[in-house]
Amino acid sequence: MNIIGIGKPGCSITSRLEQHSQYNTFYIDSANNKRYKNFSKVKEQRDHEDYETNYRKIRFKNMSEKTTTVVLSGSGKISGIILRLLEQLSDHSLSVVYIKPDLTLLDETSRMREKIVFGILQQYARSGLLENIQIISNEAVEQALKSVSIADYWEDINDVIASTFHMLNVFDNTEPLLTTIAEEKATTRISTIGVVAYDSLDEKSFYNLHAPRLKKYFFGISQDTLSKEKDLLHNIRSYVKGKSGEKCLACFAIYSTDYNENYVYVSHHASLIQEENVYS
Repeated sequence: MNIIGIGKPGCSITSRLEQHSQYNTFYIDSANNKRYKNFSKVKEQRDHEDYETNYRKIRFKNMSEKTTTVVLSGSGKISGIILRLLEQLSDHSLSVVYIKPDLTLLDETSRMREKIVFGILQQYARSGLLENIQIISNEAVEQALKSVSIADYWEDINDVIASTFHMLNVFDNTEPLLTTIAEEKATTRISTIGVVAYDSLDEKSFYNLHAPRLKKYFFGISQDTLSKEKDLLHNIRSYVKGKSGEKCLACFAIYSTDYNENYVYVSHHASLIQEENVYS
């Protein structure tokens, strides 16, 4: 899988996936302050519109895979390249990880820029031009962390986003011991991810997805727990059943892991455009 980071947030999260052999990582920004490999420099522009108007085709060296995920936040000026980039990669199977900033910290221009990019990318997903858009709120990730220092704030936030994305990708490509996982419908291309504390089953979603139609729970269980907890399957079934609703199906998969601890991850999937009427 190709991972392309755009701008500071996108590049920072992408760099955390570079250590895993499953990903070919690429970076796009107006300056390479972190000395990223496979970096493409885009000339700094005056505004969002100029980034789109003055876009020049980017040459990605050694990009042979045709499955590509783009990571970005819509509040930065450089996000103006996103539609042109997606057009360039139209022969790929494309997904987007969209990092939702704290809107209260943005000026009016940045908020409007974010609203436009956020809305258009969701429309792209609904129309099938994107396989999926995964929405992740920095505020929600902060709340999922037990504690985060100001000095390490972005390091901790981005670590959690990258590790959760990676583990869900690993589970998606691993044969489970037992599963009731249902395929997403073609209309449920708007999603988010999250974590569940195994002991308390306290769920922390990385975005408050409105009107989810499908919830998928991935249980990574240690060998020791699989051997000793005889009521494990019953407890998982009961928990997941409680997450279903009249218009929302909840399902699960159980995996054996070599970890000492147990981990639970979740993805929510919806068809409705999120925050469609914000600022209108």
